[in-house]
Amino acid sequence: MITQKSLHSLTAGCALLAFAGAAQAETVLTFNWWIPPTHLQRTEVMNPWAEAVAEATNGEVRIEFTTTSLAPPPRQPELVADGVVDLVLGVHGYTPDRFVNAGVMELPFMATTGEHASIAYWRAYEEFFAETNEHGEGVRVLAHYVHSPGTVMARERTLDSIDDFNGLLVRAGGGTQDRVVDALGASVVSSPAPTTYELMANGVVDATLMTPDGYTSFNLADHVQTQLLIPGGLFNSSFFVLMNEDAYARIPEEHREAFDALTGEYLSALGGRGFDTVSNAALQQMIDDGRTVNTADEALVAAIQERVAFLEEEWIERAEAERGLDGREVIDFLRAQMADLADE
Repeated sequence: MITQKSLHSLTAGCALLAFAGAAQAETVLTFNWWIPPTHLQRTEVMNPWAEAVAEATNGEVRIEFTTTSLAPPPRQPELVADGVVDLVLGVHGYTPDRFVNAGVMELPFMATTGEHASIAYWRAYEEFFAETNEHGEGVRVLAHYVHSPGTVMARERTLDSIDDFNGLLVRAGGGTQDRVVDALGASVVSSPAPTTYELMANGVVDATLMTPDGYTSFNLADHVQTQLLIPGGLFNSSFFVLMNEDAYARIPEEHREAFDALTGEYLSALGGRGFDTVSNAALQQMIDDGRTVNTADEALVAAIQERVAFLEEEWIERAEAERGLDGREVIDFLRAQMADLADE
């Protein structure tokens, strides 16, 4: 005989089983986060992406960001390959000797806009780079993207000619960025972008390679007076989003198609577009604040191109020697893709 008490117990037990089943159905993906959570890569890119993933999978696949980083920025690939976390965001330029393919997007004059360059970059990855498996075993590449064209911000000096770089002490992010600064006749302080505020505030450097968003993203308003815009970018940074393959396998089969649709070109474009959105707003803010913003004229662009042309040739040689790629074909492909995107 079923009593009221036993019926209540049975109902409670079924509820617990249902709750347990729901909990098991939810797939939580841990994303290691090492950039300030207020930075645009979180607010404009990864938060919206995480929300889109949750919505597309009816809340059954959820992304959680760590509150502190579990490894320094250059160690992100190892962190995800070893399965410590499920997802990472990284910068190829922090370990330039390890990554060859990404070098093409770090070259000067290789970005029209962040979004267009990022879409072209992902298409080049699928066309040329994927088969080289540069990120190693056990990881899945979800996105490659770049920021808006790189500029130079200075504490005081207005940069109007190539000679204005002489004797300038400039923060750069390592790898190709350092070599660009050196080619321009300036001296390099190699340090990641998040250190820019401290270096500028303390007068350690005279200027910094930066994207326009850095004016607001890194709170540089009190320490920057000028910005030089270079069409195509004086430099570019290449970002990657990697996922552990075992973590990908945990995504329920019925949701993988939806998840896949939000990676690749979709996530790459989102990354570049996030930089463009904030960069445009920050550039306007800098102008509103009465700072000097100038665009390199034809003479300055030509002088810069002459000094940095060797970097493109070096990358072409390295791509062939180390990855078996026709580097010139890759560069032509990227520029053609960006031109087509600009015409759409």
